Amino acid sequence: MDEKKMDSRCRSARPERIDIGDDELVRNDIIARDERRSERGLNRGDADGAPYTYVGAVKYRPIKRYQKFLASRIRQAQPLSRHRRGGR
Repeated sequence: MDEKKMDSRCRSARPERIDIGDDELVRNDIIARDERRSERGLNRGDADGAPYTYVGAVKYRPIKRYQKFLASRIRQAQPLSRHRRGGR
């Protein structure tokens, strides 16, 4: 038998999604893959207040609250003024 037994401590052995009440927790690496970002880049938002929780030493994010967090970080640029300031 060449088939290897999967280590139960491996992150890929854990469920990708967990439903708790009306909250859906999605594994951190799955969100990074779906957003086409690195997991390290995704973790930068943690210091700014991105919601996450650990379940069995694996990081999960509540998807609805995480999407609200991302939407709150979007800023709209102010239109440029047509008038120049300062004369020549």
